[in-house]
Amino acid sequence: MVVKSEELTEQEARKRARLTVKPVRNHIKILVVDDDRSVCETVASLLERNGFQVQTICDPKAGAELAIQQSFHLVLIDLKMPEMDGIEVVSRITEVDHRVGCIIMTAYPDLETASAAMRAGCRDYITKPFKQDELLQAIDRTCKKMGFIYTDEGELNRLIGQRIRRARLSQTMTLRQLSELTQLTTSQLSQVELGKNAASVWALARVSCALGYQMSALLQGV
Repeated sequence: MVVKSEELTEQEARKRARLTVKPVRNHIKILVVDDDRSVCETVASLLERNGFQVQTICDPKAGAELAIQQSFHLVLIDLKMPEMDGIEVVSRITEVDHRVGCIIMTAYPDLETASAAMRAGCRDYITKPFKQDELLQAIDRTCKKMGFIYTDEGELNRLIGQRIRRARLSQTMTLRQLSELTQLTTSQLSQVELGKNAASVWALARVSCALGYQMSALLQGV
Protein backbone atom coordinates (compact mmCIF):
# COMPACT_ATOMS: atom_id res chain seq x y z
CA MET A 1 0.00 0.00 0.00
CA VAL A 2 1.35 3.42 -0.96
CA VAL A 3 1.17 6.01 1.81
CA LYS A 4 0.34 9.48 0.59
CA SER A 5 2.38 12.34 2.00
CA GLU A 6 -0.62 13.86 3.76
CA GLU A 7 -1.13 10.56 5.64
CA LEU A 8 2.32 10.63 7.24
CA THR A 9 2.29 10.77 11.01
CA GLU A 10 3.94 13.70 12.72
CA GLN A 11 6.72 11.39 13.97
CA GLU A 12 7.37 10.04 10.45
CA ALA A 13 7.43 13.56 9.02
CA ARG A 14 10.01 14.66 11.60
CA LYS A 15 12.13 11.58 10.86
CA ARG A 16 11.97 12.22 7.11
CA ALA A 17 12.93 15.87 7.62
CA ARG A 18 15.99 14.82 9.66
CA LEU A 19 17.13 12.45 6.92
CA THR A 20 16.60 14.93 4.10
CA VAL A 21 19.72 16.66 2.76
CA LYS A 22 19.18 20.41 2.70
CA PRO A 23 21.10 21.89 -0.24
CA VAL A 24 22.03 25.58 -0.23
CA ARG A 25 20.20 27.28 -3.09
CA ASN A 26 19.74 30.91 -2.08
CA HIS A 27 22.83 32.05 -4.02
CA ILE A 28 21.64 30.55 -7.32
CA LYS A 29 20.34 33.06 -9.87
CA ILE A 30 17.93 31.77 -12.52
CA LEU A 31 16.54 33.55 -15.58
CA VAL A 32 13.26 32.28 -17.08
CA VAL A 33 12.79 33.06 -20.79
CA ASP A 34 9.28 32.28 -22.08
CA ASP A 35 6.96 34.32 -24.29
CA ASP A 36 4.01 33.20 -22.13
CA ARG A 37 3.93 35.57 -19.16
CA SER A 38 1.77 33.20 -17.10
CA VAL A 39 4.44 30.47 -17.42
CA CYS A 40 7.11 32.94 -16.33
CA GLU A 41 5.09 33.94 -13.29
CA THR A 42 4.22 30.35 -12.30
CA VAL A 43 7.78 29.08 -12.65
CA ALA A 44 9.22 32.12 -10.86
CA SER A 45 6.82 31.64 -7.94
CA LEU A 46 7.77 27.97 -7.61
CA LEU A 47 11.51 28.64 -7.73
CA GLU A 48 11.38 31.55 -5.29
CA ARG A 49 9.48 29.37 -2.80
CA ASN A 50 12.34 26.89 -3.06
CA GLY A 51 15.04 29.43 -2.30
CA PHE A 52 16.27 30.49 -5.76
CA GLN A 53 16.78 34.06 -7.00
CA VAL A 54 14.65 34.47 -10.14
CA GLN A 55 14.16 36.94 -12.98
CA THR A 56 11.79 36.49 -15.91
CA ILE A 57 11.62 37.89 -19.42
CA CYS A 58 9.18 37.24 -22.29
CA ASP A 59 11.36 38.43 -25.18
CA PRO A 60 13.83 35.74 -26.35
CA LYS A 61 16.30 38.19 -27.95
CA ALA A 62 16.33 40.39 -24.87
CA GLY A 63 16.57 37.24 -22.72
CA ALA A 64 19.70 36.07 -24.54
CA GLU A 65 21.29 39.50 -24.10
CA LEU A 66 20.33 39.68 -20.43
CA ALA A 67 21.75 36.21 -19.76
CA ILE A 68 25.03 37.28 -21.39
CA GLN A 69 25.27 40.65 -19.62
CA GLN A 70 24.36 39.47 -16.11
CA SER A 71 25.70 36.61 -14.00
CA PHE A 72 23.05 33.88 -14.03
CA HIS A 73 23.78 30.33 -12.97
CA LEU A 74 20.87 28.87 -14.95
CA VAL A 75 18.54 29.92 -17.75
CA LEU A 76 15.22 28.12 -18.32
CA ILE A 77 14.24 28.63 -21.94
CA ASP A 78 11.02 27.86 -23.83
CA LEU A 79 11.63 26.07 -27.13
CA LYS A 80 8.93 27.63 -29.33
CA MET A 81 9.03 31.44 -29.27
CA PRO A 82 8.49 34.08 -31.97
CA GLU A 83 11.51 35.73 -33.64
CA MET A 84 14.02 33.36 -31.99
CA ASP A 85 13.58 29.77 -30.81
CA GLY A 86 14.98 28.35 -27.62
CA ILE A 87 17.85 26.50 -29.31
CA GLU A 88 19.16 29.73 -30.81
CA VAL A 89 18.90 31.39 -27.40
CA VAL A 90 20.94 28.53 -25.90
CA SER A 91 23.54 28.85 -28.67
CA ARG A 92 23.94 32.60 -28.16
CA ILE A 93 24.38 32.20 -24.41
CA THR A 94 26.78 29.24 -24.44
CA GLU A 95 28.95 30.75 -27.19
CA VAL A 96 29.70 33.64 -24.84
CA ASP A 97 29.72 31.82 -21.48
CA HIS A 98 29.66 28.02 -21.28
CA ARG A 99 29.45 28.24 -17.47
CA VAL A 100 25.74 29.17 -17.70
CA GLY A 101 23.50 26.11 -17.43
CA CYS A 102 20.65 26.15 -19.95
CA ILE A 103 17.51 24.01 -19.66
CA ILE A 104 14.98 23.81 -22.52
CA MET A 105 11.25 23.66 -21.70
CA THR A 106 8.93 22.46 -24.44
CA ALA A 107 5.37 21.30 -25.07
CA TYR A 108 6.53 19.73 -28.36
CA PRO A 109 9.15 17.13 -27.44
CA ASP A 110 10.89 15.01 -30.03
CA LEU A 111 14.25 13.34 -30.41
CA GLU A 112 15.48 15.72 -33.11
CA THR A 113 14.92 18.91 -31.09
CA ALA A 114 16.29 17.28 -27.94
CA SER A 115 19.47 16.34 -29.81
CA ALA A 116 19.74 19.82 -31.33
CA ALA A 117 19.33 21.39 -27.88
CA MET A 118 22.12 19.25 -26.42
CA ARG A 119 24.42 20.04 -29.34
CA ALA A 120 23.78 23.75 -28.75
CA GLY A 121 25.02 23.37 -25.17
CA CYS A 122 21.76 22.69 -23.32
CA ARG A 123 22.24 20.85 -20.02
CA ASP A 124 18.74 19.35 -19.70
CA TYR A 125 15.41 19.13 -21.50
CA ILE A 126 12.02 19.08 -19.78
CA THR A 127 8.56 18.51 -21.28
CA LYS A 128 5.59 20.79 -20.58
CA PRO A 129 3.34 20.48 -18.73
CA PHE A 130 5.71 19.37 -16.00
CA LYS A 131 5.13 18.61 -12.36
CA GLN A 132 6.80 20.89 -9.83
CA ASP A 133 9.09 18.11 -8.61
CA GLU A 134 10.19 17.33 -12.18
CA LEU A 135 11.32 20.90 -12.76
CA LEU A 136 13.09 21.13 -9.40
CA GLN A 137 14.83 17.80 -10.02
CA ALA A 138 16.03 18.97 -13.46
CA ILE A 139 17.37 22.19 -11.92
CA ASP A 140 19.06 20.34 -9.06
CA ARG A 141 20.66 17.85 -11.48
CA THR A 142 22.12 20.65 -13.56
CA CYS A 143 23.24 22.65 -10.53
CA LYS A 144 24.97 19.64 -8.99
CA LYS A 145 26.71 18.72 -12.26
CA MET A 146 27.98 22.28 -12.55
CA GLY A 147 28.92 22.58 -8.87
CA PHE A 148 26.39 25.32 -8.05
CA ILE A 149 24.59 23.49 -5.23
CA TYR A 150 26.36 22.52 -2.06
CA THR A 151 25.23 21.20 1.30
CA ASP A 152 24.91 23.47 4.32
CA GLU A 153 27.97 23.11 6.60
CA GLY A 154 25.97 21.96 9.61
CA GLU A 155 24.06 19.46 7.48
CA LEU A 156 27.31 18.21 5.96
CA ASN A 157 28.81 17.61 9.42
CA ARG A 158 25.67 15.71 10.45
CA LEU A 159 25.72 13.48 7.37
CA ILE A 160 29.42 12.64 7.73
CA GLY A 161 28.97 11.92 11.42
CA GLN A 162 26.05 9.58 10.69
CA ARG A 163 28.11 7.65 8.14
CA ILE A 164 31.03 7.25 10.52
CA ARG A 165 28.76 6.07 13.33
CA ARG A 166 26.93 3.57 11.08
CA ALA A 167 30.23 2.20 9.75
CA ARG A 168 31.64 1.87 13.28
CA LEU A 169 28.55 0.14 14.68
CA SER A 170 28.35 -2.23 11.72
CA GLN A 171 31.76 -3.51 12.81
CA THR A 172 30.74 -3.63 16.49
CA MET A 173 33.56 -1.21 17.22
CA THR A 174 33.41 1.01 20.31
CA LEU A 175 34.42 4.65 20.37
CA ARG A 176 37.37 3.69 22.56
CA GLN A 177 38.56 1.15 19.99
CA LEU A 178 38.22 3.71 17.18
CA SER A 179 40.09 6.20 19.36
CA GLU A 180 42.99 3.80 19.81
CA LEU A 181 43.19 3.19 16.04
CA THR A 182 43.00 6.85 15.06
CA GLN A 183 44.81 8.58 17.96
CA LEU A 184 41.77 10.86 18.30
CA THR A 185 40.12 11.20 21.70
CA THR A 186 36.73 9.59 22.32
CA SER A 187 35.38 13.10 22.96
CA GLN A 188 36.56 14.30 19.55
CA LEU A 189 35.07 11.27 17.82
CA SER A 190 31.79 11.63 19.69
CA GLN A 191 31.48 15.28 18.62
CA VAL A 192 32.17 14.32 14.99
CA GLU A 193 29.61 11.49 15.05
CA LEU A 194 26.99 13.83 16.51
CA GLY A 195 27.73 16.38 13.77
CA LYS A 196 28.63 19.04 16.32
CA ASN A 197 32.22 19.46 15.08
CA ALA A 198 33.72 19.30 11.60
CA ALA A 199 36.42 16.68 11.20
CA SER A 200 39.65 17.83 9.58
CA VAL A 201 40.88 16.08 6.43
CA TRP A 202 43.63 14.54 8.57
CA ALA A 203 41.06 13.17 11.05
CA LEU A 204 38.76 11.87 8.29
CA ALA A 205 41.70 10.09 6.66
CA ARG A 206 42.54 8.33 9.94
CA VAL A 207 38.91 7.41 10.65
CA SER A 208 38.41 6.09 7.10
CA CYS A 209 41.54 3.97 7.34
CA ALA A 210 40.53 2.59 10.74
CA LEU A 211 37.09 1.64 9.40
CA GLY A 212 38.53 0.09 6.25
CA TYR A 213 37.10 2.72 3.88
CA GLN A 214 38.63 4.99 1.30
CA MET A 215 37.90 8.57 2.35
CA SER A 216 36.24 9.26 -1.03
CA ALA A 217 33.78 6.41 -0.37
CA LEU A 218 32.96 7.80 3.08
CA LEU A 219 32.21 11.22 1.56
CA GLN A 220 30.51 10.06 -1.64
CA GLY A 221 27.27 11.90 -2.37
CA VAL A 222 27.69 14.57 0.31
